[in-house]
Amino acid sequence: MSSQTINNQRGEIEFRKQLAKQHVSGEMLLPDYYDKDEHDQILLERMNTTISDIKKLEAQGVSLSPFVELGAERGQRALVLANDFNAEGFAVDISFHQLKTTKHFAQVFNKPNLPIRVCCDVNNLPFRDNSFPFAFCYEFLHHFPSPKPILKGVYRILTNGVFFFNEEPFKRPKLPLYKQRHKIYSKSTLRKSRVMRFIESFISEEYCDEREYGILENDDISMKEWRDSIAVFDSKKVEVSSLREKFISELGDKIGLKNLPNLLLGGGISGVCRKENAKQADKPSNLLDLLACPNCLANPNEQTEKHPPLKQSESKLECTVCGSSYPIIDDIILLFKKDLFKELYPDFAGKELE
Repeated sequence: MSSQTINNQRGEIEFRKQLAKQHVSGEMLLPDYYDKDEHDQILLERMNTTISDIKKLEAQGVSLSPFVELGAERGQRALVLANDFNAEGFAVDISFHQLKTTKHFAQVFNKPNLPIRVCCDVNNLPFRDNSFPFAFCYEFLHHFPSPKPILKGVYRILTNGVFFFNEEPFKRPKLPLYKQRHKIYSKSTLRKSRVMRFIESFISEEYCDEREYGILENDDISMKEWRDSIAVFDSKKVEVSSLREKFISELGDKIGLKNLPNLLLGGGISGVCRKENAKQADKPSNLLDLLACPNCLANPNEQTEKHPPLKQSESKLECTVCGSSYPIIDDIILLFKKDLFKELYPDFAGKELE
């Protein structure tokens, strides 16, 4: 399997719809997940982590604008770029309902500048080639059978620029002797000591809402697969770490004392990957000019090679080449191939692509 199934994508949308309602209204729809107040605190911590990471990238001379965040969910990290770093860009996710909560969390955290929100299929990123100096994601790439196809798409839309990713897992040795009784975010599980949870991660199968909804949680991406996936970039610095960053080493081909603990313990992976020697694109006067028709991208021909900008109106975008139109609902642009849109969002009856 090289990509998510339609059931994986439907599960993602339905699960995120429930989360969005729970974390805005406070209604407890998923009792084994964080409640509203806990969730707000987690988002604040994630924002602070993002500020720290982006400051380091900025110190390395990384240009932040325009940016695109993949798997943006509620848009909390894109809000950091738009408000704390005065950058402009896009928050991209398959979940319309999560993207819709961005306005709510912008008010909660006093970050009024919103990114442009695009609901789409990341397997077919609806952006023109060589468009962005900066793309990034957190806790996103493991929702696919392999990161490789996604990273090829990221490379395509980057100009001379940087792709940053963080908080992704890599494979650890496992002997799952039993299935855990409680979900990983339940209060019963969180009451256990960190040591016990760490030991159980080697000898048990975890149980969570995401898998229950059919979301792909691929925690078994090997170091070899990570190396193969990032090979598309012209240069890269990728680190692996375990035991809360007690052991850190660079992703490499050789087994040595520095990376042996990570191979044995598993852990997290993050990286700064660069595309070089690309045709430099001018910064557009209108960021929407960076968008491309997903139907044309999926069926390229000589006429669509240059991906002309989509024609804009108040309630939709239109492709001047193939005639497809894409709705804008609650200020969120929905950019899916026609058939996939009808599969994933049948509730938007009457607003389908023409």
